Amino acid sequence: MKSEEVELHLRERLLRGEFTPGSRLPEVKLAEELGTTRNAVRSALLALESRKLVERIPNVGTVVAKVDPDRLEKIYDVLEVLEGLAARLAAANAKPEDWARLRELFAPGPLDEAADTGDLETFLAAIDCYRDTVIRLADQDFLAETLAGIQDQAHLLRRRILMTPGRMAESLAEHREIIAALVGGDAGRAEELKRHNMKTARTRLRRYRDFLV
Repeated sequence: MKSEEVELHLRERLLRGEFTPGSRLPEVKLAEELGTTRNAVRSALLALESRKLVERIPNVGTVVAKVDPDRLEKIYDVLEVLEGLAARLAAANAKPEDWARLRELFAPGPLDEAADTGDLETFLAAIDCYRDTVIRLADQDFLAETLAGIQDQAHLLRRRILMTPGRMAESLAEHREIIAALVGGDAGRAEELKRHNMKTARTRLRRYRDFLV
């Protein structure tokens, strides 16, 4: 397994929350587990450190990054503005038919069941599809690059917040309104609704702060 493959494997596990924040990631143990070299693991961990998913602590080694509540607040300050902007640009640029996949995905049915049963992975996949579609249709390279820089941290935030009671159903209703505005080409309304979606997520972040961090 090459360092790039090790990075992808560990990144996916980190984003799924398989490792406890603060837990050690020993290079030798991981190399043995993954059937690769210690150098490959070290290179992968360095790349993951740049993504803020792990951190190096002197005399301890590499550990899973702990959640900093103050940093989460700052990330949401940025996300609210940028994701709202992305929705506005996408609504202005796209044609109604460009939203066919999202309309189908968020139609009454499977996502309602996912919200009812707590199927987090299915719901997260739908939210990621919404996000990727909007960023692509916004067609603004610098915006896309900026959001990519905090993509992993944003994903971890969404995962944690969607685990709070009732958030999936609340988020589903909010996204259906956003998608309706996008389909209608109402740029101002799309931005307003997306920023509202981020504000309600921030409220959850504050309400369940002890649980989330």
